[in-house]
Order: sequence, then structure tokens, then C-alpha cells
Amino acid sequence: MVGRIWCGMGVAFILTANAVMAAELWVGAAESDITPDRPVALTGGRTGPISRGVNSRISANVLAIEAREKSGRATDAAILVACDVVGIRAGVQQRFREIVAPRLKGFDVSKLVLSATHTHKGPALNQDAYDSYEGAMQPEEYVPFMFERMAEAVVRAWESRQRAKLAWGMGYAMVAQNRRAVYADGSAQMYGKSDLADFRGLEGYSDHAVDSLFFLDEAGVMKAMAVTVPCPAQTDERGPCGWRVSADFWHDVRQGVKAKHGAGVVVLGFAAPSGDQSPHLMVRHAAETRMDNLRKLSRTQEMGRRIVAAIEDTWETVKVDIRADIPFAHRVERFQLPELKLPEAEYVKAKREYDALLAKKELKGPDYWNKRWNERVVKRYEAQRNGPTFCEIEMHVLRLGDVAFATNPFELFTDYGLRIQGRSPAGQTMLAQLASPIGRGSYLATTRALAGGGYSAIPQSCAVGPEGGQMLVERTLSVINELFGKK
Repeated sequence: MVGRIWCGMGVAFILTANAVMAAELWVGAAESDITPDRPVALTGGRTGPISRGVNSRISANVLAIEAREKSGRATDAAILVACDVVGIRAGVQQRFREIVAPRLKGFDVSKLVLSATHTHKGPALNQDAYDSYEGAMQPEEYVPFMFERMAEAVVRAWESRQRAKLAWGMGYAMVAQNRRAVYADGSAQMYGKSDLADFRGLEGYSDHAVDSLFFLDEAGVMKAMAVTVPCPAQTDERGPCGWRVSADFWHDVRQGVKAKHGAGVVVLGFAAPSGDQSPHLMVRHAAETRMDNLRKLSRTQEMGRRIVAAIEDTWETVKVDIRADIPFAHRVERFQLPELKLPEAEYVKAKREYDALLAKKELKGPDYWNKRWNERVVKRYEAQRNGPTFCEIEMHVLRLGDVAFATNPFELFTDYGLRIQGRSPAGQTMLAQLASPIGRGSYLATTRALAGGGYSAIPQSCAVGPEGGQMLVERTLSVINELFGKK
């Protein structure tokens, strides 16, 4: 027996939980094309430019896992869905669970989790994101379109479960750099210029780890992979393809994997903690661009090439250690984190800008977006006059053999992921951000970043601050420790 810690606000309860025992893995996988069949508003910025074609098709990739005793009794399960969208907006996951639940007999839909690759060339999912959709397919039309295709793939994955084997490992690929430039006065700026005399470096660590799970059938044929890369999929937001739908570098990763392991392999791509990282170059622009040109590769193709090379190097190393029966467990945690407390000066500034925008007769484009942006700060500050405010969180933690796999809903700064990695008792720890929704300001910045300021580390960007970030770290580690029998 191990102790389970259930943390409330200031109260801890110790519950007993059964130790995680080895079990048979039954796995199914499926892929669905969620590319819109009409122009849509592309999300990720202050305006929603309307798509003008498709650069690469976007997809939702599904992995269904069930653990069974030798008697055939199911002991636990999970369905992971990795989607080529910028984020899982408020209400989307719950609505999808309600739609698919009647078709998943015997499955607890609370153990289905949606995640986003964070492509900035994917369709908008919330109707009020922008002021106008210019006659294009609106979110209220696109989301049911996406749900229909995702539901078919989820059911197909669940119903196709077969005995499976698992291998896991990690490699490295330089995909992202820290994207916050720091200057001599202590200020920081996302994508700030590095060719200035007062440039002093990049704010934080750049993580290059590529973690992989390999799922094979009993005959040893590769069926699916789950891969985490600490980088949002937004190479294409500045690329030459223009305003065209794109899965970004995950398209190139999937194509590379399928070329080596078969067209039927399903590849789930997850963004590991990387709120302060990006594939955009901060230094060595000219040298990197020259190498791309000599290779005759686009930037997304080059990122895909590097990731596939890391996956293949990992596979060639770990294929001598494929497991059939492993410990498997899945915990779903729902809890509150304190929201970032706002200083009065930030409120005054946001209120001034908010009131000025409200005074306008008509809000279009960036003005509409900025109104919503400042409104969040105003409402939070006014609510905090009555005491602390909190953010509802859903987190999933899985144990697969010696691997811990944990999700969070934020664009989580890299340092928080490192804190979990440093203390995790698992043989390998895979972390996936932008999984399940929180509904507002998704960055979770560090104390150091908030001191430097700049987009991603200001109150409008962050619903939760460093105090809540450390609570998330501790809660994640608490569940991982439980699943690995550590007190």
C-alpha cells in the first residue's frame, strides 16, 4: 500500500491506494483528418486572418490504452487525443466527452484528455475570439465538424484494442530556443532583438529532450508512438506558406515516421513545458538559414528532420528492451491554484485602456482582441478585492512501466518542467502542456520572468503566478510518487 495525498485548500488527507501491479496492455490507435473543408479564421494572434488554402493537413491522433489482469478484467484505462490546434478552449473537452460517451461502452470519459500542439495555423475554436470571420467557417460551425471526425477516430481506437507491447526512451533534437531576450536594464522581451548593444542573453534554459513511447502489436509491428518535444508547433506562423492551414513541424514528423515504419503508424505529438521556448531563431539566424538552404529544406522540414532523427536513434537503442506486461495506472486530479495577485498599477493601466476601447463606437481587429485582453485584468483585480481568486485545473498522470506521463493546461515555463524532472522518481518522465482547458491567460511564468516583464510574463498573459506554479509542481510530484510507491 502507498499513501495518496489529496490536497485541498490548507487541508491534506491521507488515503490508501493499491500498489500499481504489472498488467497486460491493450492498445488501439487511430488518426482523423480535421482539416476544415472551407476557409476558417486562423488563431494564435490578435487578429484571426482567414485561411487561404492548406499547407499541410491537420489531424487529431488518438491512443487508447487499457490495462487488464490475466483474467481479462480491466483495471484502468486512458484515451489521449493530440490535436493540431492552438489550444483546447474552455468547454471544448467537456462537450466532446459528452458527445463521445454513449459510444464508448465501459469507458470512463473523465479519463479522455485532449491536448494541443499549439500550431498558429489551426482553426479558432471559441466563437468570441475575434470580431469578424468574413463569411468564413465560424468556430460554432468548425467545432462540430472537428468533433464528428474526432469521435469516429476515438471510437475506432477504443474498439480496435489488441494485446500490445511497449518500449520507451529519450533522445535530443535542437528544435526550440528560449524566446525571451534580456537587456542591460533587466527588462525582457519575447522575440526581442539580439543584435542590440544592450542585449545580454536569453532568459532561461533551452530544453532539447525528445521523449518517446513506442507501442507495438504482439507480432512486433509498430502501431503508435507518443512523442513529447519541448516546443510549440509555430514554426509556420512566420513561414513562406502565408495564411494557410498547417500542422507545422508535426506534419513533417509524421511523414518521416510513416516513411520508416509504415503508413498506418499513428503519431501523437505533445508539447512538453516550453512556455518560454519557441522554434523561432533568437541567435545565429544567418548560419541556420544558410544550412536550411543548402539542405533545400523549409524550416518545418528541418525541424521535422531533427525530431525524426532523435526518435529513430531512440528506437534503435531501446528496441532490445520491449516489455509485454507492465504497471499501468491513470490518475485524474482536479484542484484549484491561486490566481496571480494583481498590483493596483496594473489594474489602473488595464482599466484605462479598457475604458478607452469601450468608448469606441465599433471595435475591429486588434481593438476587439485588446478589449478582451484588458477586461480579464480588470475583472480579476476587482474580484480579488474580496480575497484570493482561484483557477480550476485538471491534470492527468499516467504510469506506463518505468515512465511517468503528466499533463498540465498551461504554456508552462521550462523551469517548472525541470523541477518535476529533477525530483521525479520515475525512470523517465514525460510532460505535456496545453492539455485540458483553463479558459484564460494560459502562460505560467517564473518569478524571474515576471521581474523582466514582456508578453508571456505580464498579468494579462498569466492567470496563475509562481506560487501556483510551484503548487502544480508539488501536486504533479505527489501523484507520480504515489504511482511509483514513494511516500
